Amino acid sequence: MGSELTARHLDRALEVVREFRSAGPAAGLAGLGRLVGCDFVSCTSAEHTTRRLTGAVTERPEDNLMRHPEFRAQVSRHPAFAAHRSGRLPLGTSAALTDLADLRTLRALPLYTDFYRPRGTIDQLLCVVEVDDRAGRILTLSRSRPGFSSLDRALVDLLAPHLAQALAREERPPVHPVDAAATELLTARERQVAEAVTRAACDREIARRLGISSRTVQKHLQRIYRKLDLTSRTELLVRLSGAGS
Repeated sequence: MGSELTARHLDRALEVVREFRSAGPAAGLAGLGRLVGCDFVSCTSAEHTTRRLTGAVTERPEDNLMRHPEFRAQVSRHPAFAAHRSGRLPLGTSAALTDLADLRTLRALPLYTDFYRPRGTIDQLLCVVEVDDRAGRILTLSRSRPGFSSLDRALVDLLAPHLAQALAREERPPVHPVDAAATELLTARERQVAEAVTRAACDREIARRLGISSRTVQKHLQRIYRKLDLTSRTELLVRLSGAGS
């Protein structure tokens, strides 16, 4: 890749924007990772005042380090928190992990030695995509070699707002009002699956959005059908959209 954005780069970036819009945040993250050339891409929600993680979107559920209690316990020492506080990692402008701390400092962090290095991560490109006085979301692209080019950074800065928009769309209530009486019978996770169905998402896309396997989605749907006395996805959609009332 050259060091400047070209028409070809913009065309490829537009393809990633389409993925964010049509297939959701996880698919868009995968496209962004391919565009920039990274091994893992995630978008993490965190309370920057308490340095506590509250959620994460990844291309594959197995890439989500939040599954590990030890990782959550160590993440408060990630240099991104101090960098954001000092103004070195402002909203919408990316920075490399190795910009924020030298390798000697990083190698002294259990977060780096116990989690990043074992899976081959040497450097990360970080970009805050949303932030308020208490919390925010940070895009993280992990790579097995140090350094990110000015082009890498320009592409991430260009696409970060589109990720924020995709996440906002994901969190909106479904277009059809969900049957409140029906959803009272469901667990929180079952409600998430049911609401994804109202957005016409397939099992694979629901799995991506929620960070679970397609098989787990199917199990949730079976329990939903049983609780609501339904037999199919179509009946579920009719019930939740209110079309049958």
